[in-house]
Amino acid sequence: MALVLLLTLLLPHTGAYAAADSPAVGDAWSGNSDSEREWIIRIKRSELDGLGEIDGPIYVTGHKSPDSDTVVSAIAYAALLRSLGYDAQPVVLGRINNETKFILDAAGLDVPMLLEDASGCNMILVDHSDYIQSADGLQDAHILSIIDHHGAGTVTTGNPIIYDARPIGATATVIWMRYYDYGVTLDRKLAAALTGAILSDTNNLKNESTTFADREALKVLSRFAGISDTDAFFQEMFKASISYDGMTDEEIFFSDYKVYEAGNKKYGIGCINAYDEATAADLTERMLRVLPSAKTTEGLDMVFAQISIFHDGIDISYIVPSDEAAFEILKTAFEDRGTFEKSACRMEPGISRRKVLVPAITGLLEAYPKE
Repeated sequence: MALVLLLTLLLPHTGAYAAADSPAVGDAWSGNSDSEREWIIRIKRSELDGLGEIDGPIYVTGHKSPDSDTVVSAIAYAALLRSLGYDAQPVVLGRINNETKFILDAAGLDVPMLLEDASGCNMILVDHSDYIQSADGLQDAHILSIIDHHGAGTVTTGNPIIYDARPIGATATVIWMRYYDYGVTLDRKLAAALTGAILSDTNNLKNESTTFADREALKVLSRFAGISDTDAFFQEMFKASISYDGMTDEEIFFSDYKVYEAGNKKYGIGCINAYDEATAADLTERMLRVLPSAKTTEGLDMVFAQISIFHDGIDISYIVPSDEAAFEILKTAFEDRGTFEKSACRMEPGISRRKVLVPAITGLLEAYPKE
C-alpha cells in the first residue's frame, strides 16, 4: 500500500493540478498531437508575458564592430517580436563590414539604423552580454533580453529578463530555434540572411564550435531560402570578407573587433581575413603599425589582430600583438602550439577567437576563462 501511495504521488497525472486546456501528460510528449505543439508554443511564448507592459519601442542590437552574425541576429529577432505584436526595431552600433553587406544585399534586406546612445531605451542584446562590447548608455537602459552563444558577461539588471545563451556555433542558430519555439514562420529573406550568418560564424560549419543544431539550421534555412549550394554562397561571402578596398588600416582592424575584461585588464581583438600567406604577411606588417595607436586610443592594456586564412583546405591564423607584454602573453598561451616569427604567432590549423584565443588570454589574466 505504501508503494502504491508513493507512486501515486510521484507519477504525473492530469487531475486537479493539470491545466484545463493542456493535453494529458501521457500525450504531451508523444510527438503525435497538434494540440501538443500548440500547448508547447503557448508555454514558450508565456515567458514574454513576464516582461510586463513595455512603454516605447524595443531596440534589438548586436555588439560594436558588428559582424554578420550579430547584425542578422538583430534583424531576425526584431522581426520575430514584431510578428508577435511588439514594436521592435533592429539597430547597429557601427559600420557593417563587406561580408555583412553582401549577405544583406543577397537577402534583399536593409542595413539597420545606427543607435548612438541606449540611455532610457528598451534594449534586447544579441550575440553579446558585456557592457564594454555594447551600446553607449546601456547601463541606463531597460534591458529585456539577452540572446547569445558566448559565456555570461558583465551586463546585469534588477528586472527579470529572458536570458537564452547556448554553447553552439552561431547566435543566428539560437534565433532560428526561437522562431520554432514560438511557432512563427520565417520569410525567405530572413532565411537567406540567417543562412549567411551561420555560414559566417561557423566558417562554413568547419569551426570546432559547430554543433548538430547549426548544421540542421543551415540545412532547413538554406532550403527554404532557395540557396541550393551553400559552399558556393560561402565562397562569395569569403570574397566579400577579404575585400578591404577603400578602407584605412584602422578601419580594417576595427571591422570585426571586440573588447574583453579579465584580471583587471582590458584587451581587444580584431579579426581580419586574408586570401594567402603573402596577403597575411602584408596585413601583419600593417597591423603592427596600427596596434600601438589602437591600444592608446581605446584605453586598453593590450590589443591583438587575428589574421586568418581559411579556404580550400587552408587553415592558418596569425596573431599579431600590440607590444612586448602582449607578445609574452601569446608565447605563454601557445608555446606548444604556435611558431613565433616577426612579432607574430603563426598557428596551423588556425584557431577560433571565441573558443580558443579569448579563453587562452583570459586564462592567463584571471583564474578562469570567460568570453
